[in-house]
Amino acid sequence: MRWNKKLRKSLPGANKEQGFTLVELMVAVAAFSIVSLAAFAVLDSGQRNALMNDQTVKVQQNVRLAMDIIARDVRMTGYGNPNLLVTAFPGCPQHLNATNAAAGNPLSDTIAIMTVNQEVGMLDAAIPAVVPTDMAMAAVPPLIPPLAPGVVTLDGIFTSRVNLASPVLLTLVSTLPPTASFPKGTRVFDLACVTYAVTGAGVTPPFQLTRAVGGAAAVAIVDGIESIQFAYAVDADGNGAIDDQAGGVAGTFDCLDFVPNIGACTDVVVRPANTGTVAAIPASVSLTPTPVRQVRITVVGRAIPPANMNVANNCWYDRNYTGTSLIRVEDQLLVEPALGPACPALQPPGLPSGIRRRVLTRVVSLRETSLN
Repeated sequence: MRWNKKLRKSLPGANKEQGFTLVELMVAVAAFSIVSLAAFAVLDSGQRNALMNDQTVKVQQNVRLAMDIIARDVRMTGYGNPNLLVTAFPGCPQHLNATNAAAGNPLSDTIAIMTVNQEVGMLDAAIPAVVPTDMAMAAVPPLIPPLAPGVVTLDGIFTSRVNLASPVLLTLVSTLPPTASFPKGTRVFDLACVTYAVTGAGVTPPFQLTRAVGGAAAVAIVDGIESIQFAYAVDADGNGAIDDQAGGVAGTFDCLDFVPNIGACTDVVVRPANTGTVAAIPASVSLTPTPVRQVRITVVGRAIPPANMNVANNCWYDRNYTGTSLIRVEDQLLVEPALGPACPALQPPGLPSGIRRRVLTRVVSLRETSLN
């Protein structure tokens, strides 16, 4: 026993206790906490940035999709030059009917246009030089036929109302001219009145771009669209040049030659709001054929916070977004939304509303409205 004790004493460090002091332990815990908090902050920031980027990408995609759909139909306004007889049935205007929300009005514009709805098929056989008034046409492939009464155009060259329709047969009301001749494979298009509008904050769900065909109910086609705005460049005197409007540079086509022109616009220079003085759309816009030569389309998109996506009558505020959202588009000023039962105040007065918006503007030239 004594020999073992002597041996242990002779061993280096045999009597020294191993471990951490309280101070060392507290320092280690503090360092670990700091590193953990820093890592959590980085992860939280990354998650919020990812969510913000995801919302931004989605609202940009929605805006581009809405613009592409509207621009496609606006570009084909008046295709086939449907006349008063063709368009005089329920649900359809003439070539173009525009409704402009007055300056300062928080509502979106609307537009109704006579345009190409779909391709219904192709001629299965050539049309001879002389045909009867009610002419049957085989359309292949058997796509969705137009509703009767409806309107079709043969490749934009001849347009007629449809008396009867089936997947493979169309019977026209109008008589083709004696010299008319269409080869096999000529495309047949269904024309229809298409109306675009945006649902407001009080609708469930809100802020949807809707598309109505003829007298049918409107169908929501794109989410997260807060407003659509239109301005029109017109040639009312028929001289082949777009008319000068008050406020613009005389003899030069500029952005103020689109009406209404009381909103800010930019071409080679920035023209602030109220530089122009034409606040109303000319009545000639709705004539057939319309004197409109170009349409300036502006689409305003609004991000949809995931937590609010399916909440009824929700204005889609986002507490995590603190940026300003004041935007002027044409003659509409989008500011903090009017508060009410449909839009409860989620932010104290004077603070940003928590709305992430994106705006896209495009000028579209109409294709066929110069025909008579």
